Amino acid sequence: MKSVSKKWLAGLLAAGLMTAGIPTGQKVSAETVYTYKDEVSSLTVEGSNVQMYGSHVVWRSQVANYAGQIYYGNTDTGKTIAVTKHGKLTDSPAVGINGSSDPVVVWADKRDQSAGSSNFNWDIYSYNVKTQIETKLNAGVAEHVTPSIEGDYIVWQTNPNYEMHLYNLATGTQKDLGLGRNPVIGNGRIVYKGGTDGDLYEYVISSGSSHKILDLPYTSYVERFVFNGKEVLWKQRDLDGYGKYTYLDLAESNPQPVDLTAPVAQNRSEYKEMSISKGSAVWLEASGDKATVRGADLKTGNTYSLGVINSSQFIGFNGDDFELVKDGRLVSREIVRTETNANANAEANVPTTAVPQTEGELIGPNGGVLAGGKAVQLVFEPGTFGKDARIVLDKSGTTPTQSKGMTWLGIAWKWTSDTKLLKPASLTFELEQSLATAERANRTGIYRYIGETGQWSYTGGTFDTSWRTIRTQVQDPGVYGVFVYEPSFTDMNSHWAKAEVEVLASRWIINGMTMDRYEPGQSVTRAQFAKMLVEAAGLKGQTEGTVSFKDVPASHWASDAVEQAAAAGWIKGYEGNLFKPNASITREEMMVMLANAASLRKEEQSKALTAYTDAGKVHTWAKPSVEAALKSSLIKGNGDQLNPGATCTRAEAAVVIYRWLLKKGVVFNG
Repeated sequence: MKSVSKKWLAGLLAAGLMTAGIPTGQKVSAETVYTYKDEVSSLTVEGSNVQMYGSHVVWRSQVANYAGQIYYGNTDTGKTIAVTKHGKLTDSPAVGINGSSDPVVVWADKRDQSAGSSNFNWDIYSYNVKTQIETKLNAGVAEHVTPSIEGDYIVWQTNPNYEMHLYNLATGTQKDLGLGRNPVIGNGRIVYKGGTDGDLYEYVISSGSSHKILDLPYTSYVERFVFNGKEVLWKQRDLDGYGKYTYLDLAESNPQPVDLTAPVAQNRSEYKEMSISKGSAVWLEASGDKATVRGADLKTGNTYSLGVINSSQFIGFNGDDFELVKDGRLVSREIVRTETNANANAEANVPTTAVPQTEGELIGPNGGVLAGGKAVQLVFEPGTFGKDARIVLDKSGTTPTQSKGMTWLGIAWKWTSDTKLLKPASLTFELEQSLATAERANRTGIYRYIGETGQWSYTGGTFDTSWRTIRTQVQDPGVYGVFVYEPSFTDMNSHWAKAEVEVLASRWIINGMTMDRYEPGQSVTRAQFAKMLVEAAGLKGQTEGTVSFKDVPASHWASDAVEQAAAAGWIKGYEGNLFKPNASITREEMMVMLANAASLRKEEQSKALTAYTDAGKVHTWAKPSVEAALKSSLIKGNGDQLNPGATCTRAEAAVVIYRWLLKKGVVFNG
């Protein structure tokens, strides 16, 4: 995308000190720092399954159930064409350049197959963009899927027997390659997973020979991989569910696997997206309901963060640049590696003041990233500032005063801005080592120091799946630190909801009725449950001056939470513009609020209520939400009783909100 107009976004991504075992406070000679520049294309991409080859882009339009059509675009010319228009199912578009230098699009297509869930058959099609010739490539009727193209060759897999086929565009001939899964072609060879094992193999097109390139013990297997014609990157899984990222350089005389990450337990939310190119690798790690882009320098083994995105934005490497989609536009991110002097001044015991290390960085209206080595990162999205802002990020010498139940993890950084933030920035801390248990990760958060009171205020905190990197949204400059908070209540010691209540209390979503008692059997009011949902979701916004309900004036203790929930569409009132904030919430009312907050899919027809003898007591207005809550397993009845009209207790409220956070990946089991 070198010919389009540029919007440069500079950021700092530090990968950590290269010298191991450095004493506290000692100067370090060099630090590996990663900067990146973003080039925004004028080409609009509205869809998914985006793939690139040079200036050529393909994607599937955004229509439900794979019914989107295949599109081609060119970043040099800005040209966009609809490759298919039949309205039937399509999948897995890819693009390459054939032997005549024409761009060719390939994809899986269901136009020739009968509709219905019992028909698994797909066909592989190609389209020459220059000649406008479309060709069906496969000969037989079967489930032909996942095409990959390089030059005149296209390879794909046929299910359910895992047969591979190689098609030559120049001769129009097809060759059967034997058994294999997920074949990817590049540099005259095909890398694929074994048809009957979890190992990796290579097929050389010129010689027609194949051999194993990765031989794993029976306890491990390759879950998924990518191949760029030279290097292979894969997610390796073992039978205990632990996974790690590993790569292999096939250009070496005796290639050996190199681990990029340590094994971590499988998370409920994982992403298939990964990419590798010319010494760099990237993949996605779950971080709550978002994904952190992790990068690795294959020469040094250093890893770094490329920010937080939605998985649908990920494209992968196109040459040296990492590609993504943002706001419907292609963004080409150039990663630049440099060496710079660094000062690891970590030993201060100075109260509340930071030791200045830099004069800061200028972050403009287009946004940017500021990092303090590997330990901390601030990401400012475009529009955070209306003009250039000078941001200073320094390690703080603060030794926090710790409240009851709180343990400081030794991390405190101060950042300042000479310009007001128009929207929140993303603050990420990376611990020196992963936390040992899910219980500790669930109780760890990021806090801001309040100088007026001398106290630390909770601002949030969501860990990645390794329990090492924690992030939150911040809008106020200041000193931020990482703490573990472990509250306890005397009336919860042997209670069935003890763990859920303590986790939510440690995240400041719920409070005790007194310092030592939670009162789990007490009913929850409508205002209290609305506030719990808002706190759990981390909703923030301007509500000053807004009054949605007559009985929740601005002076009401829950006014802000009720207004946030109303603005989000989670709650509705009663006739007469009343909310009844002090009324005990019923279980069906609770399920309606919960289903709205969790954006659960509501269906007109469902069998979720058939297992309960009191299903007829569910009001018509609540039925879709109740069924959605049951199908999602956020709500469970008491045997064959749902008790929709019963009041919701404080213990029940805590448990359902905990399940919601677990479903989002904000908290962890285990």
